[in-house]
Amino acid sequence: MTAAARAASASGVRASPAPLALPAAVAVIGAAFGGVAACPGPVSPRPPAELSLQLGTRQSCGIFSGLDYDTSCLSALHVVVRDVPGRNVILESCTTLSDRKAALGDIVRGAPVDRFGGLSAQGRVVFEVRGLHDKGDEGADRCADAAVVDHWLFWGQSNPVDLGALDDAGEAVVVPVFVDCRDCAFSDGCSGNDCFGCAGLGAGTCPVDVPESFCVPGVAFACDKRCADTSDCFGGARACLASGVCDTTTITGGTCSPCGLVDDDVEGCAEGYTCVGPPGATRGFCAESCPENFCVDGTRCNRVDNNLAVIGN
Repeated sequence: MTAAARAASASGVRASPAPLALPAAVAVIGAAFGGVAACPGPVSPRPPAELSLQLGTRQSCGIFSGLDYDTSCLSALHVVVRDVPGRNVILESCTTLSDRKAALGDIVRGAPVDRFGGLSAQGRVVFEVRGLHDKGDEGADRCADAAVVDHWLFWGQSNPVDLGALDDAGEAVVVPVFVDCRDCAFSDGCSGNDCFGCAGLGAGTCPVDVPESFCVPGVAFACDKRCADTSDCFGGARACLASGVCDTTTITGGTCSPCGLVDDDVEGCAEGYTCVGPPGATRGFCAESCPENFCVDGTRCNRVDNNLAVIGN
């Protein structure tokens, strides 16, 4: 297993294919920008650096690779570039897809669907990617209301990218973006175990619009995941104990902090967090809602009623 694969496994996400190993693997967007001279005086303009976003999947996209996730209802791709730390929108693009793709893997292996110009070569930014569906309203212009989370089929954001530190030789720079998907499973027409994606929207307990959902640990809702240091514990939300697992007992009110019913009141979670756990449980852990919040490393977006409940409800 490669170092990248080990790191992805530890964080609860799957490693996306290396660009050189799979040349066709994702380029959802390319971003070209030119440099700014550090000192005054005549200089030769440097070649523009090229950014390609490379998609990887979290476990909400399916049991295995997620590349077979059904995207037949995907109608548009929305990309937003924000500055760090202000989170102000620098650039934004939404592209309606004229050629629909059957599976997420077809998008991963596709050519860039858009390009941005005008990015400054200074500062730090994050890239957000959202796939928009039109299930139940086929043909609707989803780019007209791209920010409405009800229509998101998958979504994710990159880690901060320091534009000023990029190689000025004009070589391509790959920025990984791990996406969560609507966790809607279906069995009709599925060749193996449960399949995930568009055919599951509106079926059974998975509504077409995004229901109440929370960022939960990626493996069996277990907050005591293995760790080497605190950064392995849900983006530093929990301490890594000497035993090599993330702390599950200290009350912080944030991600994976213990919580539960006390005299008919739910206690333990800070503002912006909700106490969740398996159906019927009286004790659980604190979690942020999603997809309006991007889930931190080691977690995935899981809807209520998919083996998950809000404690006290």
